Amino acid sequence: MLFLDVTSSCKSAKNTGMQRMTRALYLHLGNHLPITPVCWNKKGKCYQHLGRLELEILQSPFRVLSKATAKPEWRGETFLAELRRLAFRKTVRLENQTASADILLVPDLYSDVRTQRLPELITKTGIRIVAIFHDAAALRLPRLSDKAQMRFQNYLKSLAAFAQVICISHESCDDLLRRWHEYGSSPTTTCVEPWPIEFDRAVRAADSVRARNMIACVGSFERRKNHLTFLAAAEKLWLQGHDFELQLVGRTTDYYAPKMLPAVWRLQRRGRPLRWLRHVNDETLHEVYRSCRFTVYPSLFEGFGLPIAESLWHGKPCICGGNGALGEVARGGGCLIVDQTSEDALAAGIKNLLTDQQTYSRLCTEARARKFRSWSDYIEKFLEHLQVPPRSASVPAVSEV
Repeated sequence: MLFLDVTSSCKSAKNTGMQRMTRALYLHLGNHLPITPVCWNKKGKCYQHLGRLELEILQSPFRVLSKATAKPEWRGETFLAELRRLAFRKTVRLENQTASADILLVPDLYSDVRTQRLPELITKTGIRIVAIFHDAAALRLPRLSDKAQMRFQNYLKSLAAFAQVICISHESCDDLLRRWHEYGSSPTTTCVEPWPIEFDRAVRAADSVRARNMIACVGSFERRKNHLTFLAAAEKLWLQGHDFELQLVGRTTDYYAPKMLPAVWRLQRRGRPLRWLRHVNDETLHEVYRSCRFTVYPSLFEGFGLPIAESLWHGKPCICGGNGALGEVARGGGCLIVDQTSEDALAAGIKNLLTDQQTYSRLCTEARARKFRSWSDYIEKFLEHLQVPPRSASVPAVSEV
């Protein structure tokens, strides 16, 4: 039996890279082996089965929340919502329900009491726990309190007790091994499996469609995404008379909203053609990619850089940094690599793709030529890591309460 920890993907319609991939994992792994999705309840400090609502959010989050919103987790990730789940959802006691042949897959970050409970569960039951590790941005670009940093360090230490950790980039793997060395943790087995990028071909714009002068930027509003530097670069070009529209797509965060939102509103009051679409559904996201001229992803640090790959899949060039995992995605072609920490460098890159048709056409050709791995290829490799032979399609085992 495979137990899949879907805690961050079944409570609200939040759909950042981690949630998108967890939901896709549930869908595609379910074609090969029985899956029981489980959700950690922070108040009860236990795993629980999913109810009808949680299962619907896991499978189709935008049926539950179709309207664009600034902070989708306002619904479903509240104190009262956790208490309601604690009262009405059945508890999954893995210490009594699992054996050494079972697997618990943890595809997302956690910083709660699971940092202690999961290593203890291994000792008690012999269950194999496999994690997917995204990045150490919390420590590389610290904005956290000392207490929060300690919780993140405990998360990294707990991963060392697992049977295996699958990293989404070489950068994230190197970071994890380096941290384990610093903490004196004996490293477990690690491997690198970049995320697949695969959508229905129908959502991709035809090569003949002429894009309007719209620039898209996809990413949550948080410090490391570096939106403020990007907005300053855009304003510099608007002041110089360049004609382009800017669309921002992504949720906001409590800690960064007081800095980011006033910057957006200030530019809008000046009459700049700037729209913040907020957290949107997949159909809207694909439409943004189809209709833009190119994208800008000014993030300072990533474990993978999903919006870069999505932009390239749609045949649209992307301006981004070339450091770490960003460079791992960007260097295959279709990207204009700049120093994303520099307002001037970002402005120069944007101006280049707005005015130099030869460079723009070359990058479009490179983007359309990029090949990304399919989900079938990813799942085949994933099952090898889990040491589970693939078999014919089956319906995921789901306990609904």
